[in-house]
Amino acid sequence: MGTDTNPSNSDDQMENNVDIDKNLTKKGTKTDTEIAQETSSSLPSNKNENIKEIKANYISSNSNKQKISVNSDDQQTKPKGLLNQDTKEMKKKDHNAEFIIQVKPEYILKERSTLLTPLTATQDGGDIRDKKMENNGKSKKRKKGGMNKKRPRDQKICDANKLCLSVVRGLPCSYGDSCKFSHDIKAILADRPPDIKEIPSSQMTLPNGATIECPCPNYRLWGRCDYAIMCRVGQCHLNMSTGENLTRSDCELDEKNQPLAKSGFVKNVLRKEVQQLLRKKKFPFVCKRGNVRHKQNTKNNVKNEEIEKPHNTLNSSTNPFMPQAAEPKHTPDVDLTPLPTKRKLIDFRNKVYIAPLTTVGNLPFRRIMKHYGADITCGEMAVASNLLEGKPSEWALLKRHPSEDVFGVQIAAGFPDQFTRISEVLEKEVEIDFLDMNLGCPIDVICGKGAGSALMLREKKLKECLVGMTNVLSCPITIKMRTGWDESKPLAHTLIPKIQSWGFDGVGAMMLHGRSRLQRYTKLARWDYISEVCNDLKLKADNDSIRHIPLIGNGDIFSHTDYEERILSNPNISPTAMLGRGALIKPWLPTEIKERRHWDISASERLDMLKDFVRFGLEHWGSDDQGVNRTRRFMLEWLSFLYRYVPIGLLEVLPQQMNHRPPQHMCGRNDLETLMMSKHCGDWIKISELLLGKVPGDFDFQPKHKASGYK
Repeated sequence: MGTDTNPSNSDDQMENNVDIDKNLTKKGTKTDTEIAQETSSSLPSNKNENIKEIKANYISSNSNKQKISVNSDDQQTKPKGLLNQDTKEMKKKDHNAEFIIQVKPEYILKERSTLLTPLTATQDGGDIRDKKMENNGKSKKRKKGGMNKKRPRDQKICDANKLCLSVVRGLPCSYGDSCKFSHDIKAILADRPPDIKEIPSSQMTLPNGATIECPCPNYRLWGRCDYAIMCRVGQCHLNMSTGENLTRSDCELDEKNQPLAKSGFVKNVLRKEVQQLLRKKKFPFVCKRGNVRHKQNTKNNVKNEEIEKPHNTLNSSTNPFMPQAAEPKHTPDVDLTPLPTKRKLIDFRNKVYIAPLTTVGNLPFRRIMKHYGADITCGEMAVASNLLEGKPSEWALLKRHPSEDVFGVQIAAGFPDQFTRISEVLEKEVEIDFLDMNLGCPIDVICGKGAGSALMLREKKLKECLVGMTNVLSCPITIKMRTGWDESKPLAHTLIPKIQSWGFDGVGAMMLHGRSRLQRYTKLARWDYISEVCNDLKLKADNDSIRHIPLIGNGDIFSHTDYEERILSNPNISPTAMLGRGALIKPWLPTEIKERRHWDISASERLDMLKDFVRFGLEHWGSDDQGVNRTRRFMLEWLSFLYRYVPIGLLEVLPQQMNHRPPQHMCGRNDLETLMMSKHCGDWIKISELLLGKVPGDFDFQPKHKASGYK
């Protein structure tokens, strides 16, 4: 387009530029083309500049040292400092405009929809984080990224208001009168609140062939509910006059009056005997603790020997992380039989792999992903030190559902002895297909312990970790890392080929997230860098005649076109669709990738998906008050990602990108779709009430993770 060079209209031009800037501020959710059309009537007739050229002229004019007239009527002026500030704000607006989703005009509103809940300070969906907070009379901006550490939590239910589990199962209580739980069935039955009618139910076939609606997942699946009168949907299996917990006639019970079919159904549940050994630090580890070995060497004036070449050339006398010749005392509860020498590596090619996702990647969520076509799943990141202490909350992250046919666990640790010792426990106690080493977690607490992204900077420790793990585990090991610590100084292109050159046959694959540790989840993933690393890795494997370790790229895969353009276009990148936040926002993404289509999923279909999550959640976390609360909390955490999806039918340009934001106020094609697109916590709570009943009056929620990367 042409540019006007007539200097006679410079003042009018500048005044028009300021007016355009005001229009941009008011209509920041519209595209540059729309704004240019709306503002073209205010420009002189001989001006054919587009909106970007006008903004560039305005910015360049602001850089002049002379004062610029803003209002021609009263000739008010702005000092240079304010003009520079306006210039920065203008550039910021222009930058943000590039990441706004192009939505059809009929779905854009000028103000918040009246269908949504009124905004409050505690349910403002994260916008309140961007506001200035008062601190000793001074205004201070709160950190946008990271974690909401002081988010509200549910109050713990008093033990005296819970029914003793032995009484529920009809067994004598070993604690007798000193038991902290209640034994009074009639008192609890009298105070029992009514069942939650909103919880979705499913049909159950009785032994006589009849079918009934049963909202209790435990009674429907196993024929008996362990929560008895504490169950919030227990009318289908309770005698409400006596409080008796009914058992289906086709249900077989064990000696503890628990359904036999339920035993061992969910895998990787830590045995009580092993948990006691870990808590008392009496587990018969072969690998000694690092600090204990260091103290012994110091006492005997023995220098630590350096680890030589890994794998078959190592022996127990030169490697402190390999099994020692002297066996510990035998413990009947722990199997110490020799380990197999061969491993079956996993073929990740042409598979959809759901990456480990903290908090939201729980077992019920992974069942949803399996329903939509995911091939490989992985548990949430577990910290090795917590696992070695036998903490139940950490071991719960390793649980595996039978539908997860290819399943791995991700471990974060900072020292070789931690990785080796936890590998010993996992090898004996859990069923996993691979173990993923976490070299990418950006959280300060993890990195401060030398784990996560910090382990990328400690090559010697990383090599020692691999030495110990490969000599203990019979399953393959995968390594997930980032480009480096700092975006300006990537190091994955040197570390990944070095790991390949070490020659560990137990390493089945490596995953590279296209962001650095300091970036966390901001900016775009660097797929150009991932391609360069993959090309170099394959070239070095061919030149050195060594085994090529597959490298899987990760970051910002949000549609089947992203998968095809970023992964399938390069033959050296493993053709694996590794999904992270894309799976949280669009759980049906595996279906889109496999069928190569953009799925315009309806709001009712998404609500059915949430109903399945509720059923899976009550089955996993329990159907009592505590289980209902946990299911609600985890569903709200998931909704803090789900709302970012903009339906296909509302878009002008396909597909939606991961970091694109929708306009400030939008409406859907129906009320439910409008509700699901809201970014405010109050509306997420409203959705949860459709499935789990009303929340208490003092209920509050803030998501665990702040969405600083959603920009």
